[in-house]
Amino acid sequence: MRLALLSASLLLLIASPYLPGGYDPLAMPLSTLAQIFGGVGLLAFLTSVPLLIWPRNRFWRVAQTVTLTITALAVSAAAAAEFGLILGLVSLALWVVVLARRPSPVYFVVLPLVALAGQAALNRPLTAYARDTAIANAGEMIAAVERSRADLGGYPDALNAVWPDYHPGVRGVGQYRYAKGGDSYNISFELPRFFFDAFGTREFVVYNPRDRHLMPSHASWVLLWSDARLRNQQGWYGSRDAGPPHWRSFLFD
Repeated sequence: MRLALLSASLLLLIASPYLPGGYDPLAMPLSTLAQIFGGVGLLAFLTSVPLLIWPRNRFWRVAQTVTLTITALAVSAAAAAEFGLILGLVSLALWVVVLARRPSPVYFVVLPLVALAGQAALNRPLTAYARDTAIANAGEMIAAVERSRADLGGYPDALNAVWPDYHPGVRGVGQYRYAKGGDSYNISFELPRFFFDAFGTREFVVYNPRDRHLMPSHASWVLLWSDARLRNQQGWYGSRDAGPPHWRSFLFD
């Protein structure tokens, strides 16, 4: 029962950034750590399987301790590098507490496989759901921008404010960004991605009513380069339709 509960919790952590709801700044860090555990945890899987057959074998017990230590350090180091030292230290402290209780090897046989299988099964449907949900929820903001143009004769220069008012409705998507460009504008958001899906890739989804999408890598390019150069050298390595008209995804490494 406990193993089933832990497996379900692990899958929920992995899926959390892609689920509907208000923005949760911890959703993506915790999901990423759970996914990394699935990958690095294969080391612990390889040394835990023999302990199910020979539970008192000293060699495999030492080997499991070594691989669990490597897994703990890898997950904690990733937490510190990606999301800050505090989360890395908290992750390491939790690992110390878990390992001090000497859990059954079955946990380290089942849980890494659950994490890996969960990523493989959930990657495409959850990513598509999060993208489609955030795009659909942007409709209210797009309608408001167009009404502003009709009422005031032009698009707003910026939408910087204390309260953004328009929300993507996905736990791992912080907010929409608006940028005016000539007689058009871009509305964009960053889509959460699975850690091992095109490792290191970041995806930004952009709306432009005239299909003149602009998503440069660096703010300094906007300040220093001409519009023609900026459009020809934005820094993304891939671009594709995001589904509805005027929406595109841009991939950065």
